[in-house]
Amino acid sequence: MKSFLIFFRATLTGGILFLLPSVLLIVFLTKAYGILAKLAEPLSKRLPESVFGLDGSMTLTILLLIVICFLSGLLFRSVWVQKWVSRLEHTVLINIPGYAMIKSITADTIGVESEERMQPVTIRDGDTWNIGFLVEEGERLSMVFIPDAPKYDAGEMRIVASDTIHKLDMTTNNFIKAIKTFGKGIVQKMD
Repeated sequence: MKSFLIFFRATLTGGILFLLPSVLLIVFLTKAYGILAKLAEPLSKRLPESVFGLDGSMTLTILLLIVICFLSGLLFRSVWVQKWVSRLEHTVLINIPGYAMIKSITADTIGVESEERMQPVTIRDGDTWNIGFLVEEGERLSMVFIPDAPKYDAGEMRIVASDTIHKLDMTTNNFIKAIKTFGKGIVQKMD
């Protein structure tokens, strides 16, 4: 019974961590669409009734959302905004369970290099190897996170000798897929 409760709790937590960013994105886009639809309504009366099969108001709203996202991306490139976001991450967002992992996966998915990317690694342990993420690398010692397969968001942290770590040439997404399949494909990356 106790093992079932542990399994249930871990699975429920994993589901929440998976759904949280998706739901937040949907809520954000829905709210943004609603606000922009109200702003676009007066302007859309001057547009044709149908553009690409969508009514003028919807087309204008989608275009406004794309322009705002693009302008936000430009704003994010400024140094002071990046400092503000970094401060927000290190004071508030770091308290959200799994945030660092989600950030690393997202950066990997959209092809952005991140200073805080969690590097997939193997760790030599005598005659065997563990798989994990390099969290922090030092000259002598390093911090690694070793996930509990097939889950990648639960596991243990270990401080290991830096010379026992072998960095894998894998994206975070492919490494997580390998963890979900109990390490399938990782041995080929070690050779």
